[in-house]
Amino acid sequence: MTHPPQQATIETITTAKARKILRANSHNRNLRRMQVDNFAAMLKNGEWVLNGESIKLGVDGTLLDGQHRLEAVLAANTSMRTVVVRQLPVEAQDTVDTGRKRRLADLLAIEGHKDAHGLAAAINMLHPYRTGKRMDSSRTGAPTPKQALQLLKEAPGLPDSVRVARKLSNDIGGPLGIFAALHSVFRDVDPAATDEFFARLEDGLELKKGDPVWRLRRSITHTRRDRHYSQTPYYMAALIIKAFNYRRAGKTVELLAFKSGEPFPTVDGDNMRGV
Repeated sequence: MTHPPQQATIETITTAKARKILRANSHNRNLRRMQVDNFAAMLKNGEWVLNGESIKLGVDGTLLDGQHRLEAVLAANTSMRTVVVRQLPVEAQDTVDTGRKRRLADLLAIEGHKDAHGLAAAINMLHPYRTGKRMDSSRTGAPTPKQALQLLKEAPGLPDSVRVARKLSNDIGGPLGIFAALHSVFRDVDPAATDEFFARLEDGLELKKGDPVWRLRRSITHTRRDRHYSQTPYYMAALIIKAFNYRRAGKTVELLAFKSGEPFPTVDGDNMRGV
C-alpha cells in the first residue's frame, strides 16, 4: 500500500489544538501523570524549548506519539512550539520510544559531574524538601533539568554531601539520596554537628543505647539485614531529621519512630521546611 508523503512542520499547539489531536488518541500507552506534570512545569516556567521531538500523527489522523506533551499543554493551560509529523503509517508506532529516555543522571554526566547517579538521587530528594513537597521522588516527580541545575548552583556543596552519603550507604545501607540531601540541609544549619552526626552514624563508635544515632543506625542496619523489613524514603528522612534534632539537643530516646499521621519533622534552625 502506498502512503502519501510525510509532512513535518513546526507548529504552535494551543489547548484547543491539543484537545482535538487527543481525541484521536485511540491506542497509546497508559498515561504517566508524573511525566505530564514535569512537562507542564517546564511549560509554566518558560523552560520548554523546541528540541526536535515531534508529535506524530498517522495517515488516518491517529495520534502515534506525543500524548504526554499534549496533556501537558492542557495541564499548564498554555501553548507549546513543537514539530508535528503527519501521514505516518500507523504501524510506525511500534518503533516509537524504543530507546532509553535521557535521565537526570545522564544530563549531570554530560555536564561533567562525578557520581552522576548519586548526585541525581540527591537532587531528586533535596528539590522537594526545598520546595515544600513530600521527600519521595516516586510521589512528587523529578525536577526539570533547569531546576536541577539551578539547585546545584544554590547548593554547591551537594557533591561533597554525595561523597559522604555514598560511603555511608555502602557501609551500613540506607537511601543514598536521602542521606546526601539531608547532609546538605544539616550542613547549612550546623556544620560541626552534621560532621559528628554522620561520622558516628557510619562508624558507630562510642554510641550508647538511647543515643539517637544509635537508634537510627539500628533501624537502618535492620532494614539492610531483613529483606522483608523496609522503609520508604519519606519515613527514613523523618527518622534522620528526628535523630539529628534530638542529638543536637543532647537528648536520649527510648524509641525513634515516625507514626502515621504525624507531621513531618523540620530541621531545628532551618528556614526551609519539608513536608
